[in-house]
Amino acid sequence: MRRILTCTVFSGILVSLAAVVSAEDLALVIGNRTHLSQPDLPDSARLRDAKEALDEAGFTVLYGQNLTTRALQELAGRFRDQAKDAEHVVIVLSGHWASTSRDTWLLGADALEPDSFSVGGQGLSLGGLLDIAAQHQGASLIAMGENQTKPRIGAGVQAMINLPDLPQGVTLVRGPVAGLMRFLTRQALLSGQSIGVALDSAPRGVVGAGFVSRLTPFLPDDGGRPAPVPADAETSFWQAVQSIGSIEALLSYVERYPDGRYVADANRKIGELRAAPQRRARQAEDALHLNREQRRQIQRNLSILGFNPRGVDGIFGRGTRAAVSAWQRENGFDETGFLTGNQIAALQNRADVKARELEEEARRRQEEHDRNDAAYWRRTGRGGTEDDLRAYLKRYPDGLYSEIAQARLDTIEDEKRAQVQADERALWDETEAADTADAYRRYLQTYPKGTFAQIANGRLQALEADNRNEAARQEEARIAGNPVTRLLVEKRLQELGLKPGRIDGRLDENTRKAIRKFQRSRKIPATGYITQQTIVRLLAAR
Repeated sequence: MRRILTCTVFSGILVSLAAVVSAEDLALVIGNRTHLSQPDLPDSARLRDAKEALDEAGFTVLYGQNLTTRALQELAGRFRDQAKDAEHVVIVLSGHWASTSRDTWLLGADALEPDSFSVGGQGLSLGGLLDIAAQHQGASLIAMGENQTKPRIGAGVQAMINLPDLPQGVTLVRGPVAGLMRFLTRQALLSGQSIGVALDSAPRGVVGAGFVSRLTPFLPDDGGRPAPVPADAETSFWQAVQSIGSIEALLSYVERYPDGRYVADANRKIGELRAAPQRRARQAEDALHLNREQRRQIQRNLSILGFNPRGVDGIFGRGTRAAVSAWQRENGFDETGFLTGNQIAALQNRADVKARELEEEARRRQEEHDRNDAAYWRRTGRGGTEDDLRAYLKRYPDGLYSEIAQARLDTIEDEKRAQVQADERALWDETEAADTADAYRRYLQTYPKGTFAQIANGRLQALEADNRNEAARQEEARIAGNPVTRLLVEKRLQELGLKPGRIDGRLDENTRKAIRKFQRSRKIPATGYITQQTIVRLLAAR
């Protein structure tokens, strides 16, 4: 066909052009009605109407019905090769659709139940077709038929059309198959008709997206007369920019006419377009209706993967949104701070893998720790001397044989108590009752080699260590300052067989001992307090 090309936009600049070109128009029409393993779609047979209308409009039509995945891809490959020399391209598709967050596929007639890993091998990629259409800016139309009957799909895939960002200059319409065919055959493919005007009277449910011009006909008048252009250059430019509707096009108007009549409208539209992805992301997450426990699970998964949500409370505040954004950025998703269903599934899968890795590492470390513990006991504690027992407890204060060692030391202390003089024993009793660092220092000054000197030195070291653990205590106050978190910690310790004592939200000595055991098994500083590192590893433990 011979047509006159009237205007084209390059990099946001309107260029008037009147050049006669000779090129064929090309169309791809596919209607998958019957399927081997999926429900049939009777309405897809209506795509023959679109083929006939395109034939009448002078298009070369590549047409297929009930195509297998391989046949779909082969026909699309022929279309791609021939489209290089085409002036206008039209793509009309109907069948079962399956989408992930990245792309949408028209399923082949032989598709089974595709999941997020297999869907690419069971259908035709919409993204690939958009790449072809993008080579024909302002002269490409994609029509996608939707059916009420949905396909059977696997994990990570949605039975719907999930539109990606459309390339500049590409027009896309979608809607119920019957209405879409009426729109194409009676309105959109008429000579001299613009898509924007045609959509004003489109059947119910048929909507447009992308490049929807009200000024330029999709197919020019049969006589080859160009569409009228406003005489005012600024208005002409503004109307073309509105037809494109992209941020880049609007910015080109602002740069060209910084004091123009439409600057306020342009800046308003730019703000709306920039806010739209964030708004859509929030609406998509809201539509999932996540309950409190589901939100807690998301926060646990973020913590396990090293993205700190600042709490596991089921409330998505700034900390959680920042963690979600960081995770999305690292994993190649749009950085919105709001989650889709597919992203939640991906987050869960990756957290499960990480948790298994951490737990396997912890199991190996615990086994090695227990072997070393038993070996050291055989070398020291089993001999029964006070120095050996204290050496064992110093290295393994919560070890496998710590209770036996402590019981033997208690016996030794009782025996010593019976032997000491009354004044030293009285001072020692006072020291034990006070149980302060100053009291133990006074005892050691009085009896530097006294009967209880070793005990005093050990207790003094413990109290000084407590002072050094002040930072850990303060961190615990921030992280586990509420009884719900403390109950969660005690419950996880109990589930891991670490004997934290009564589950009551009170962190007594039994709980501290259990925390230290857990920390040592994970190579975390054994303070006995709940640090951020400790609670993350507790959540990951199995």
